Amino acid sequence: MRKRNIYSIISLWCVLFFCPTLHAERKGFAVVIDSISYQQAQHELAEYIQALESKQHFKVYTVIDRWGIPDSIRATLKGLHARPHEAIIGTVFIGDIPIPMIRDAQHLCSAFKMSQKMPWQESSVPSDRYYDDFSLQFDFLKRDSIAPYYYYSLSARGSQQVHPDLFSGRIRPTDGDIPGSRYTKLKAYLQKATEAKLHPERMMSVFVYTGSGSLSESKTAHIDEMASMHAHFPSLAHRPNAYRYMDYSDEKLIKQKLMNALMSPDLSVAFMHHHGDYDTQYLSAWPQPSTAEEAREYLLHCYRASLSRARHFGYDTDSIRRNLQSRDQLPDAWMAELDDSTLAKDDSLESAMTHIVLSDFARYAFRPNCRVAFWDACYNGSWHRESCIANEYIFQPGKTICGLGGSVNVLQDKWPDRFAGLLEQGVMIGFLNQLNPDLEMHVVGDPTFAFLPEQDHSLNDLISSGKPKDWKRLLRHSLHPDIQALALHQLQESKEVSDPHLLEYLKTSPYGSVRLEAFLLLQQQHSDDFVSAIENAAYDNFELLQRFAVNALIKNGDPRLANTLAGKLCDVNTSARVAFNALQGAQFFSRQDLLPAVEDKLRQMAPYVVHPGTYAEKVLKNAGNYAGRWDEEIEKLCKGEMSRKRALAQINFMRIYCPPYLLPQVADYAATLKDDELLLPLLEALGWHRQAYTSAQVLPVVEKLMKDPSHSEQVRQEALKTYKRLK
Repeated sequence: MRKRNIYSIISLWCVLFFCPTLHAERKGFAVVIDSISYQQAQHELAEYIQALESKQHFKVYTVIDRWGIPDSIRATLKGLHARPHEAIIGTVFIGDIPIPMIRDAQHLCSAFKMSQKMPWQESSVPSDRYYDDFSLQFDFLKRDSIAPYYYYSLSARGSQQVHPDLFSGRIRPTDGDIPGSRYTKLKAYLQKATEAKLHPERMMSVFVYTGSGSLSESKTAHIDEMASMHAHFPSLAHRPNAYRYMDYSDEKLIKQKLMNALMSPDLSVAFMHHHGDYDTQYLSAWPQPSTAEEAREYLLHCYRASLSRARHFGYDTDSIRRNLQSRDQLPDAWMAELDDSTLAKDDSLESAMTHIVLSDFARYAFRPNCRVAFWDACYNGSWHRESCIANEYIFQPGKTICGLGGSVNVLQDKWPDRFAGLLEQGVMIGFLNQLNPDLEMHVVGDPTFAFLPEQDHSLNDLISSGKPKDWKRLLRHSLHPDIQALALHQLQESKEVSDPHLLEYLKTSPYGSVRLEAFLLLQQQHSDDFVSAIENAAYDNFELLQRFAVNALIKNGDPRLANTLAGKLCDVNTSARVAFNALQGAQFFSRQDLLPAVEDKLRQMAPYVVHPGTYAEKVLKNAGNYAGRWDEEIEKLCKGEMSRKRALAQINFMRIYCPPYLLPQVADYAATLKDDELLLPLLEALGWHRQAYTSAQVLPVVEKLMKDPSHSEQVRQEALKTYKRLK
């Protein structure tokens, strides 16, 4: 208790003396709602707006969508944001508001890279960056004939980076199987969101779940994440059972245990790391066998699953059965069990216990109570569909108000809890997404939701209108790591912090989140300091920062970093995810640069390794299999020795798989092309490599293509997009 009091006194002192009290006018907030939802939920909406005004001191602008097209809504929001007084800083889209589907912008996503030749509904990115980021420009393509989707192409006229002007959220109930039920859900949700404003709570607990396959199942990554939860939420230290963790391997079938944890009435925030789809949370793999009989059952389950898939796609299952028996020498008794319908049914029942699907919410009366959910899984936040996991969470009678989720794929190696500690300081959830935006990420639910702050200071006002001097004070005097990280972020936005200053924070800060924030801010710069940053961060004590450093090392590819990569490849105790990424990264370095560095590291390690010759042989074999992997293919492409079909496939790979040392060669090849079918995707691929140490050598080539009147307008526009991305 004494420690808690000391912490509170010091924190309060810092707030009183170093966090400025802003006496600015009210901030504006726009509620955008369709006309039918407005009529159906007018009373509940009025109470919600009253709570926004009385409790959060917003000037609320109600925008009833009578246009039914995104352009008019965007123009209205832009006008409200430009007002000289009480300008809006955020918005919420309630009900059936038109859905922008963005194309030609996959570089703004964390992971989504689907071919745009696939159906438009699947290969476009549902994104409200259309509404909240006015630096982006779009060209209208068409309206969907079935769904309320409006397709837009990202234009070269605007920015090629996401930088939202507003925070935003989606409250979009759907009917599901009950026609008209969306309005019942909407009214109940607005009542719940209003209640959360009238009776705000302090943060009480945080919960983390890790599913099978998450981050290569790295124990180090999971240990460090829980340590970071203590740093994010220091105010929880005095609360019993405030930091909670669950792994898929805790029980053979984890589903109901997880549901029970999420229904805990005092659960404030839940982070869920697993694989997913719009209708499924994939919690765990098939339970690992621990006895010989369980191993036999596991193998039979796998064989039955293979046959079931083959049957589904119309293959000859008799032939497959014969091949399986011959290849794996299966006894006749096992073969008889492959077609046992009872066992197949048992398989389905047990498989259903390894994931949560939409129907489970009703089947189990599953009513999550985590006030805020982070769905760190692909497609769980697909709010644009008729149903999705995120919507089920917020529209249940439980206490879940909102969360962050992706409308398409999301990257595993991201920082899902970036600035999460600001939640206990009363920062609105919408700001967390605005500060760390991707094209696909959205607040599902009320973006103005906030916990009661531990201290009564004005971080929300600071984020929207703070001055550099305010952030400098907080950076010097705040004891909270996430506030320090936020201060660095905001100072970088106003160009008030230098690269050497950021590098110093990376090297000396005792807080992992501050060091990682400094690293990410340096990554945005074309600076030699970033090479030093990678060299330092690759051996940081924070596993997530190590992982980011290795990933940045791969994208940068500077030959000076070969020694650092070699060190990670040779390290006997690198975490599973870092080791996986490092090995993948070997393909982005030449054999001449990487292999001698690996050999040198192995010589240094020899006295400290059991059977050093065997160990060295294994490491060198792995490095040799990857290093220089793309040399031959890219050389064939640049010499015109590939068929058109093969060349197009290779160019598509090169969005990710193009070693930085080969980029100038690829750019020179692009300069010679007159075939738009090859040149357009090649220009787009070049734009993915902004962080490469050779990107500056690509810029003059792209600039020349951009201005060359002999090329088509489409080529010149694509070159302009690439130029802006690389600059």
